[in-house]
Amino acid sequence: MFVYIIPLTALLLSFMALLASMRFIFSRQGLYWLFPAIISLLLFFQNLDTLMVLGEQEITEFEYTFRNFSPFILAFLWYMMIVVFHYALKKNITENRFESDARKNRAEAEYLMKVEMRKKKKDRKAKKKYLENHTDIPSIPEYRTPDDD
Repeated sequence: MFVYIIPLTALLLSFMALLASMRFIFSRQGLYWLFPAIISLLLFFQNLDTLMVLGEQEITEFEYTFRNFSPFILAFLWYMMIVVFHYALKKNITENRFESDARKNRAEAEYLMKVEMRKKKKDRKAKKKYLENHTDIPSIPEYRTPDDD
C-alpha cells in the first residue's frame, strides 16, 4: 500500500497546481498563466500514467530510490513555483491607476449630476407652485372722465 502513497500525493499536487493555474487564467494576469497551465496539465497526465503503470504491474515492494521520489519532488516544486509566481504577479502587477481614477471620476460626476437634477426639479416645482398660487396686484385703470371721449 505504501507504493501508492507517493504517486497519489504527486498526482494530488499536480492536480492542485493545475487547478490553481486554471483559476488564475481568469484573473487580471490571465495571459501569464497559459504556459504554467499547460505544464501543469502535462505533469498531471505524467503522474496519472505513473499511477496506472503501478496499478497494472501490481508492485507490492517499494524501493527508496530517487526515481521513485522524483515525480513527487517535481510536483511539489512545481506547485510551490505556481504559488510563488502568483504572489509575485500579485505584488508587481498593480491595478491600472488611470482606469480606476477614470471610473471614480465618472461615478462622482454621475452623482453630482443626479444631485443637480434633483435640485433643478425641486426649483421647477417651487416656481410652478408659486406661479399657480400667487395673487396678482390688480391694476386700476385710469379714471376716465366723460369729457375725455
